[in-house]
Amino acid sequence: MKRRQRGPVLIIGAHRSGTTATAGALEIIGLQIGQHLDSHREPRPLQRLHEEYLRRVGAAWYEPGAFLLQLRTSEGRRACVNYLRAGVQDAFAKTFGYRKNPRGLWLLARLKLGAVWGWKEPRTTLFAPAWLEIFPDARFIHIVRDTLAAATSIRERELKFQAAGDKPSGRIGNLDYCLSLVETYVSAGESLAGAANYRRIQFEDIQANPRGALTELASFCELDSANEQIETAADTIRPERVRSAS
Repeated sequence: MKRRQRGPVLIIGAHRSGTTATAGALEIIGLQIGQHLDSHREPRPLQRLHEEYLRRVGAAWYEPGAFLLQLRTSEGRRACVNYLRAGVQDAFAKTFGYRKNPRGLWLLARLKLGAVWGWKEPRTTLFAPAWLEIFPDARFIHIVRDTLAAATSIRERELKFQAAGDKPSGRIGNLDYCLSLVETYVSAGESLAGAANYRRIQFEDIQANPRGALTELASFCELDSANEQIETAADTIRPERVRSAS
């Protein structure tokens, strides 16, 4: 008997919070997250879908305030939901990273048979309430990393990009601003804490006990995973770097 398509698993969290490592590990365990992805395991069309709407309301991933204010209003929420729903209906496969080739068509067919699927894209954290209206049975895995570690990593990446010739991305060359930005993303993710299918996990806990943490997350996602898959996935999680006392 055929199963209807499941609601997606959405891996959310601030940029540089361990979402890429977590998504990669869950992919090994069996989570289907598309095939045409960038080096961070994200579909670029979904990035563009989010960024275009942020631009429309005078925001960006690094300056989300105007968007979050709008999303709190019924009119703003409705406009955002309609925008995302139209994007998904017009180009589902492309948006979520599937190619129009035999493997892509096979992966899309698996969704209709009940394969566990989802995506990872940090901006989803901001858009999560709207996505929940489109996919009411979605599951959210909220990855939270030490605030200073995440903020420092965001700033270091920005300074590296600027040194390579990129224009500054707002104020994220400033560590205090990055700290505030990470806290904004954490708060946005935690707004879903009352949802039935929400799981918050500290990335440092995944690093400390990857096998146990991934086993728990696999169960949350309803993935049927063999011990060998868990072991292979756990080996991809790098341990937390020891910080200098200075």
